[in-house]
Amino acid sequence: MGSALDRFGRFARPAQQVLGTLTNGPRVPATIQAEIGARCGVDLGPGTLFGTIARLERHALIEIVPAPAPPHAYRLTALGAEILEAQLASVTRHAPASARAVDRSPAR
Repeated sequence: MGSALDRFGRFARPAQQVLGTLTNGPRVPATIQAEIGARCGVDLGPGTLFGTIARLERHALIEIVPAPAPPHAYRLTALGAEILEAQLASVTRHAPASARAVDRSPAR
C-alpha cells in the first residue's frame, strides 16, 4: 500500500516538505522555499514550489490564510496534518527494515 502523497507523482517529496514546513505555522511561499532549503538542502524552484502548493490546496491539505493583500500565507489543514502524520509514521515503521537491507558492514 502506497502513501497518501503518492497521488502527487513527482510532487510527492516536495509536498511532504511543504507540509512539514507548515507544521510550524503559516508561511508565505518565499519562507516555505527558504525553510525547505535550510532544513533539507533542497532548492525548490518556483515551478515546483507553486505546483506543489496548488496540488496541496486542491486536495484540501493546505489553505490560504485570509489577508487583505499578497503575499498570501498558507497553513496546514487538519486533513493535511493527518496525512503528514501518517506519512511520517510510515517512514518510521519502514526505516529499520531499510537499514537492515542496506547492511554496510564489511564482509568477513
